[in-house]
Formats: sequence, C-alpha cells, structure tokens
Amino acid sequence: MKNKTTAFLALGVMLLAMLAAPLAAQKNPKAPFDFPKLNPLKIPPVTQLTLKNGIRLYLIEDHRFPTIDMRGMFFTASAFDPAAKAGLAALTGTVLRTGGTERLSGDQIDRELETMAADIETVIDSESGSIHVSMLRENLDQVLPLMADILRRPVFAQEKIDLAKIDARTGISRRNDDVGQIAEREFSKLIYGAQSPYARQNEYATIDAITRDDMVAFYKSYFHPDNMRLAVWGDFNGGQMARKIEAALGDWPAAGLKLPALPAVDYEFKPTVSYIEKSDVNQSNIMVGHIGGLLDNSDYAALSVMNRILSFDRMFKRIRTDEGLAYSVWGYYGAGYRVPGVFSAGAQTKSGSTIKAIGIMLDEMKRMRSEEVSDEELQRAKDQFMNSYVFQFDSRAKIIRRMLTYAYYGYPLDFSEQLFKRIETVTRADILNAAKKYLRPDQVQILVVGRQADFDKPLGEFGTVNTIDIAIPVPAGEAVPEATPESLAKGREFFAKAVAAAGDPEKIKAIRNVRMEGELTQSTPMGEMTMAAEIVSVYPDKVLFALDTPGGKMNMVINGAKAVIQMPQGSMPLPEAQRKSIMENFGRDLYYVWQNAERYQFQALGVQEFAGREAFGLLVTAPGVSYHLFLDPQTMLPSGMSYQTLTQEGPGTVEERVSDYREVDGIRMPFKSESYAKDKRVSAQTVKMIQVNAEVSDDLFKIE
Repeated sequence: MKNKTTAFLALGVMLLAMLAAPLAAQKNPKAPFDFPKLNPLKIPPVTQLTLKNGIRLYLIEDHRFPTIDMRGMFFTASAFDPAAKAGLAALTGTVLRTGGTERLSGDQIDRELETMAADIETVIDSESGSIHVSMLRENLDQVLPLMADILRRPVFAQEKIDLAKIDARTGISRRNDDVGQIAEREFSKLIYGAQSPYARQNEYATIDAITRDDMVAFYKSYFHPDNMRLAVWGDFNGGQMARKIEAALGDWPAAGLKLPALPAVDYEFKPTVSYIEKSDVNQSNIMVGHIGGLLDNSDYAALSVMNRILSFDRMFKRIRTDEGLAYSVWGYYGAGYRVPGVFSAGAQTKSGSTIKAIGIMLDEMKRMRSEEVSDEELQRAKDQFMNSYVFQFDSRAKIIRRMLTYAYYGYPLDFSEQLFKRIETVTRADILNAAKKYLRPDQVQILVVGRQADFDKPLGEFGTVNTIDIAIPVPAGEAVPEATPESLAKGREFFAKAVAAAGDPEKIKAIRNVRMEGELTQSTPMGEMTMAAEIVSVYPDKVLFALDTPGGKMNMVINGAKAVIQMPQGSMPLPEAQRKSIMENFGRDLYYVWQNAERYQFQALGVQEFAGREAFGLLVTAPGVSYHLFLDPQTMLPSGMSYQTLTQEGPGTVEERVSDYREVDGIRMPFKSESYAKDKRVSAQTVKMIQVNAEVSDDLFKIE
C-alpha cells in the first residue's frame, strides 16, 4: 500500500506554498517612435535638519492628502552577515518589528495599528536597513511613539524569532521551484562569487545557527540615532514635526559609531560556461554577461541608452521578432550606488534553439562595439528611457524615497534631474565609446538552466562547461549504530515477520496498484483544513492525487520523471523537489519494499520507544532511501516510521503513526494515520475505502 500520510504531508506542503512561475513581460518591438514631450521632474522643497544626537531629518510638506509617511534608513546590511550565520540581518530586520517592545508585544502593536489603519514595517537588505511608517495625520501622536519604541526598545521575542525562522526555512525549501529565479540567483554567484556576501545564500544550517543573542548584538551594532536618516512627508507643519520627532527620539543617545565599509567586489573578467540541469522543463533560461558598474560613473547615461538599443532594438528584434526563438528577451546594464551591478542579457527559449539564441546575443554585443547606432535607434532609446524612468517619479512618495536613498549613499538629492539632462545629450559616438570600454563579449559568463539533451547543439561550443549543483544541503540525519552481520540478519528476519503479519507474502508481491478514498486533515497557519481526497498509486512510478480544495478540484499527476498540477485555473509543472519527495514514498511503502527486498538492507536496532510505547526498531536503507520502521511487539505490524523529509518548515524529521488495520483482499492495511514534526501534528488521514489491483486507465497519468 502507498504510504498515505507521507504523500499527504508532501501534498500539504505544496498546498501551502505553490507558486506559479510568472512569464516575463514583453515589449512591443513595433512601438511608435514619437513620444510626447515629458513634463519636467518637480523635486519638492526639502527642509534638512540634524538633531543633536545625529539624526538627519528631511521634511517635505504636502497638504494634498491628510496622510503622513516616514522612512528611516540605517547603514547596515546583510552583507555584514557572518558566513556561518547567513540570514542574520534579514531575520533581525523582521523580528525588530514583529518581536514587539518592552511596552507592547508585536501582536499588540498589530492591533493598535489596525485600529488606526496605520502601518510600520522594518527590513534589512543587502546594503541597508529601513523602517517605513504610514498613517493618517490625526494619528501622528499615537503612531510616532510606537515607531520610537520599535527602534529604541525592541525585545526580539523568541516565539517571533521561531516564526521568522520557519518562513526562512520555507523560502529555502522553495528556492529551486522557479527556473527564472534559479538562473538569476546562480548568475549572481558567477559574477560576485558563490561566497560573496552579495550572492551568498541562506541555508538550513545557517538559519538554525542564529540565536536571539546574535540578533540583539546585530541590532546594537547599527541601530543608533547617529546612523539614521529620516524622511517625513505629508500633511504637517515642518516646525511642529521637527519638535515632535525631537521629543520622541531626541534623547536617544548617540553611539559614536565607527561603521565598516561595505565588502569590496573583486571581479575578474573571464569567459565561463555553466549549466544547470532541469529535466522537468522544455525551455532554457539563458543569462549572458559580466560585472556592471556604479551609478555615479560619468558614462552611465551613455550605457543606459546603449543598453536600451542592445536589448530592445537589437536582441529582442532578432531573437524574438525576426527568428521567433524566444518567449522573452531582456537585457540590463546594472549599476549600484556603492556596489557594482551586473550587466546581463537573457532569454527564455525552447530547448532546441538554446545555442542559436546565445550566438545571436554574442553577435549583437560585438556589433554594438564595432559600429555606431543609427539616429533612429538613438532617439527611440532616449525616448523609451525617459518615458519608463519617469514612472519612478510619478508620485510624491516615490520621489522622496529616492531622494532619501540618494542622501543615504551620498549622492546629490537632484541626481535624477542631472541624469535626465545627461541622457538628452548622449550621442552616437558616446554609445560606441561606452560599448568599447565596458562591453566584453569575449569575456562573458554564460549560464543555461534547462535540459541539455534537447539543445540544438552542444553547449560546449562556447567553452568548457561547468555543471552547477543546486541541491539544497540538508542537516545530517540521526546517528545509528554500525551495522553488523548479526544485526542485518535479524533485521531482515523481523521485516519478513512484518510482511507475514500483513498477509500472504506472495499476494503482497502481486500488488500492482492501490486506490484509496478518504479525508485529509492538514495543519496550516490558519488552522486545520479537511479535504476529501483520492489517491491512485501504480507501482513503481505513477501517482494521482485528487483533492477537493477550497479553491476547487486539484489533481496532481506524477508519471515517472514528469509531473503536473491541474487546477481549474490551468496546469503547471510540479516542482521537481516535490515530485522527488512524493516518489520517495514508494521507497518506504511496506509492500513495495517487500517486492524489491533484494535492493534493501534491514538493520535491527533493538527495542526502542515510538509514540510513547515500546517497539522493535529497524533501519531500512536502499540507494536514495533511509528510514526507521517500528513494529508492534504484539502483532509485528508496523506501528509507524520516522524519516527525514521536506516539511512546512524545511527539511526535518517526520514521525508517522499508523493504526486501525483492516483486511483488504486478504491483506491488512492501516485506515488511520497521523504525522508529526517537532511533536506537532501536521496532518491526519482517515481512509474510507481501499482497492488493490483495481482497473486503472493509463489516461489518468497522461501528461501532455
């Protein structure tokens, strides 16, 4: 019989975390060349003040709406995370707000803000930390003290740290679901280096290593008034606002910080070719590029116009419009404030045109360096840049947030206005000079995520191929005694007794499929959810899940290496990690294991405790399979098992308990089961009907 609870557990994880891969937005290659003249950017007047404790204030009055917004920035960064505790800054930024203060818990702050339709958020990203506050003007005197308390007196409650860690682990477990995200992440590693703080990944081990003391220490290192810039905009009087902020934050003592510099980027231009296997896709995600630059580069305006022409006029036109090779094509000359960005061009194309698409990209990069662009291309690129860039300034909030960012990085507050003027003066010669200076088509790094068996030509045509392993490291399992000939012989003997207790061993060997109907109860953050469910399992590699979810009927179909999720809204590929997790259930199925017993090793572990009772313990292993099986000493039937698998909090040990054995076609099978992770019930199942060797149509497992 199929290991029902394990399968349902994996399904529950997917119900909570399914993500559909978004399609990249497309540009119209035949867009009109003439754009209306843009209105000039209007930068609002800014009152700048510095409090005695070092807080730098930027006040912008705007009386059009009865609202007030605040954004504070602190010089800190996830780039300062210790490698062994990657994720520390991000968790600190989250729990700074959710963990509450000495006066109010995080939940109490939530309730107070909800009554006022106000909001406070904190975050720490790769280069900065920030707090954002929004409120109605009338609630300023209630919200401002809350903000001050969060910044000055956070308590980092342990239960909120635990919740933040769960979210972090869930993110790690899902990071290989989306092909585009894989490509971007791994390309960043190629550019900055896998261990660079600008590309380093959180792992289960680094998240587990972070303690409350670490968060408190990180907070104390950076959150001080002399490391804070605060912009306030909205419906207020500037003088009154300055006095209120002084009252709330003015007695926060300065720390006299000696802040570290952001880690340097040491990039070596070199051609590389890298590949990531994704056998469950029929298209390739391609990225080609090298290091980018900084925004304050005197050539940035020319590079921005060049990038528009290269990406949209040339690569997009040739690859998408002329050749019809790609679903999407993009390019971006990335420039950072203090850390160089990434220059990259990319495409999503069918597997059979992968090499051709890469060749076109490289050809167009070379052509950009060898000849001037046309007047038409130049004007269109300028118009496109100006008409898209202006949307970053189409609200007062966007303008002010950007101004604060400029101030944070030491750029002039009117940097946007200066850039607009420089864009207007870019010439064809400027673009050619910039391309020759900054584009390195012979020293690009190439990354392809896809299925190379379907490529039009070998990827090795561009150089020696490095295959990247994106497997997610998981914590080591429980240590077990070394096997001996005696423990192995006894283990096989006990497993045979368990099979005999379940029914005629020859009849069990004849099982081809199992169909069952029942109810699944799945624990979720919103409480338990019960759904009618049907599972059809065909040995050795076909599974159909049919669930009546609150959103409608959902089928999950697995046929060997292929898997899809079918929903009323349409179908999508089942992430490979989930397909693999479900297929591992066959390797733990008592009846399937008996059919393939020659592949398995059974090690007797003696009498052990399981679910509060004594049981005979066995360690069952095979290539890619390892689990503990527990046998009831009275009946010799399995009372459950434990194993490492993917849970809602990432990889962990699941304990599955089975009961209510009933006879089905002469074979005893459990009709009830529960699964626990960290002593919490995560799923339960009640089976109402089981059929063995039912008539099953191959159409159930057809995947287009």
